[in-house]
Amino acid sequence: MGEHRLVMLVDAAGRYELHTGKVCTLQVADFLEQLAGRLRASHPPHPRVPSAPEASPAAHPDERLLVDDSRFDPAAKVWTDGRGHAWDLSLTWVDMMGAEWRWRGVLDDRGAPLLRANKGVTVQSLDVVRALYGPLSPARGDAS
Repeated sequence: MGEHRLVMLVDAAGRYELHTGKVCTLQVADFLEQLAGRLRASHPPHPRVPSAPEASPAAHPDERLLVDDSRFDPAAKVWTDGRGHAWDLSLTWVDMMGAEWRWRGVLDDRGAPLLRANKGVTVQSLDVVRALYGPLSPARGDAS
């Protein structure tokens, strides 16, 4: 997880993935309880009223998390995420900030490829890199 001590991804349906790395889970629980207290204290005294009607589920189809139903072809070095997008892990991937990411040759405990930032020691799973730093595109000079 590099410089990030805690990464939490939440989808539109409220499903979440929590990555704590080597941080003690009791410390994470304490932090989340403090954060919840701050959020409750900052909430207005009246119920939340959305400014616009919420979109129907048909307008926003439920997106699966990237590792749901993912597949990995080690011979081709291709990982297909839960949405059906094929990622060529032999390529260098560039994020929206211009940082380059390369596959380390291993998968995390959920089956997602672990990428390392080329100009640093940061290691993240491809789904986390995409969520935090995406969109990703192949580096110039890499074949698509």
